[in-house]
Amino acid sequence: MIYIVCLIVASGVLSLDLLTKYLAVKNQFNVVVIPNLLKFKLSYNTGAAFSFLGDKDWARTFFIVLTTIICVVLLTMFIFSFIKNKNVSKWLMIALSLIFAGAVGNLIDRIFLGVVRDFIFVFYETEIFPAIFNVADVSLVVGVSMICVYLLFLDKDALFRKK
Repeated sequence: MIYIVCLIVASGVLSLDLLTKYLAVKNQFNVVVIPNLLKFKLSYNTGAAFSFLGDKDWARTFFIVLTTIICVVLLTMFIFSFIKNKNVSKWLMIALSLIFAGAVGNLIDRIFLGVVRDFIFVFYETEIFPAIFNVADVSLVVGVSMICVYLLFLDKDALFRKK
């Protein structure tokens, strides 16, 4: 049952990501949602977070290869846990689904467009150092955060779990 939930989560997040990116490009988003804090503004990112390595010629290939490896590893983990029918953590499986969906969403952009389409623009009073991201990025952050919570509190060997 958890595998069906994971499939629904991953496909739902991926669909939402691709739909919102399409709408951002089609409508050339530049809409203030909350003054001095949040707006939808289309932006293209050639690198990773905060355009990390975006100015390097080899960055696109690097990120495509790295993301593909991560996706293959995640799929392999899902397949082996399904085959072995292990009693896996639902929390952890959903976290991995979110990471997979976010990675695939941005991978599709990199492969077909050469850039990642971002449009959620968060800043405070000034746009000097904004955070610009998309639904796939949110999915990645939530998934990684869930894994951190799992490892710290929920796993049988968690650091902060009552023994």
